[in-house]
Amino acid sequence: MKSLEQGLDRRAIIWIMNWTFSGTAGCTAVALLITYYYIVPFGGELMATSMRLALFIPLLLAIPLFAFIGIKLQQLALANDLLTLASRYDGLTGCLNRAAFTSDVTAFFADQDLEPFPPTSALMVLDADHFKRINDCHGHLAGDQALVAIATEMRQAVDGSGLTGRLGGEEFGVFVPYARPETIGAMAERIRLAVAERGQAIAPGAEPVTVSVGVALFSYPAHYEDVFKIADDQLYLAKNTGRNRVCLVEYLRRPGGIRAMANQLREGLAGVFTETFGSGRDEPGEEPSSVAGR
Repeated sequence: MKSLEQGLDRRAIIWIMNWTFSGTAGCTAVALLITYYYIVPFGGELMATSMRLALFIPLLLAIPLFAFIGIKLQQLALANDLLTLASRYDGLTGCLNRAAFTSDVTAFFADQDLEPFPPTSALMVLDADHFKRINDCHGHLAGDQALVAIATEMRQAVDGSGLTGRLGGEEFGVFVPYARPETIGAMAERIRLAVAERGQAIAPGAEPVTVSVGVALFSYPAHYEDVFKIADDQLYLAKNTGRNRVCLVEYLRRPGGIRAMANQLREGLAGVFTETFGSGRDEPGEEPSSVAGR
């Protein structure tokens, strides 16, 4: 993240130089015009002396003045940028904080409601398994390292195709706005495996750091709160069936809409929509399920 201690970059220095040159040239031109207007009646000798003074005095005063003001303006702009970053990003992991993540995702939802052919998107909710044990047994520094490792693997897996956020504590969110159903499960699984592999080295001698992942794959129109509820229910399903696994539910315009689906999950019917991740098997006599769980 940028810092005021790093100084001004090349772009800022060029702006300061242009600002100083433009301001000095403007002040000098005004001084020459005013001097000429008032001194011209007094003859050529006085005119020459006065014009030299009108040229050199603004140069001596304006150059340092405009350079100083320009530096302070750029430092102020940098400070404002840092405040914006601090208000949007989590200082430890570098992910969006909960407010910024929710705001950005909600804005995307609203835009898609106006599109005739909105894309399929995915929302993941991740949670570190047995995170309290890491803090209690190995200290909060090890816990911070675990959170940073999880955030790093999330960003590498998403690779600029979505948003990553720290929702609070050891819980994270990933939003992929243009998600292909055949790849989103693989992305979630890639995050899970990468965290488990990297987590071996965070607290030697202890259980490796792992994550449980709940995924909601959906199409629009939809409400963020409903989609988040579905993904969160899948996360708890992953927690309750052994942790260190991915549970994914896919919504493809079921009757009643995604809100009806969220309400069903709230009423404890999550099991109706869940099966083993990647198995592709359904109960006899039922419609093929579009839900996968791991």
